[in-house]
Amino acid sequence: MTRLRVPAVLLVCALAAGLRAQTAGHIRGTVVDDDGKALENVKVEASVASSSRATKTGKDGQFRFPMIPPGNYKVRFTLDKYSEVEKNAVVRLDGTATVNAKLFRLTASSSATPF
Repeated sequence: MTRLRVPAVLLVCALAAGLRAQTAGHIRGTVVDDDGKALENVKVEASVASSSRATKTGKDGQFRFPMIPPGNYKVRFTLDKYSEVEKNAVVRLDGTATVNAKLFRLTASSSATPF
């Protein structure tokens, strides 16, 4: 009887891992400046309904949100002295939505606030 329990437990664990993979998706992408150079430390926020997640880009300008629930996301990119960009992403079961962004450096006149 004990010999049957070990394979049964392993089977249940494998099925649970497979089901988890099928209940989530991913968002990934790259953020560059107006010259096409990768931007590091860009805050990237993915939000859907009343929940959100945030991360930052690496040295290569890339970011990733692994294992997030399917849905229609707003992805916002912010970095001091650069334009803010917002894009839409559709995350499907076991799929990856790629969202790339280009941020433009703000000039002194474009960041000034009127009186």
